[in-house]
Amino acid sequence: MNITFRQIFSDDFEFLWRLHNAALKRYVTQTWGWNEAWQRKDFAEKFNPNDGEIIVIDGTDAGYFWTIEKETEFLLGSIRLLPVFQRRGIGTKIIVDLLNRTQKSVRLQVLKINPARALYERLGFEIVGETETHFTMRTK
Repeated sequence: MNITFRQIFSDDFEFLWRLHNAALKRYVTQTWGWNEAWQRKDFAEKFNPNDGEIIVIDGTDAGYFWTIEKETEFLLGSIRLLPVFQRRGIGTKIIVDLLNRTQKSVRLQVLKINPARALYERLGFEIVGETETHFTMRTK
């Protein structure tokens, strides 16, 4: 399996919207409810092709990866994969590669009901804070 990354372009909007729905809609619905019109408007307002990269698996657009390097840590802003690419070790490999290339801690937020939390814990992330809906997790 060949994992690469490519720049996001304006015409990737629909792909990223479909990915957002496929990866997060069930968790958003369970947490706050889902209003399609509001979700699409909010997604469009926040869409910035400079934020993140498209994950490409064997030549096929498969997901989205966004990190922000800060002075003392990396923020893992988002990692999303289409369902057909989930549970195949891809997310694990991408996150492990990030952890291996930095001495800084890595921080993220995850919805409390998102089962991805188990992956993050397996990779050494610990809960360092929480809100009503999210856990904040960080590596040492």
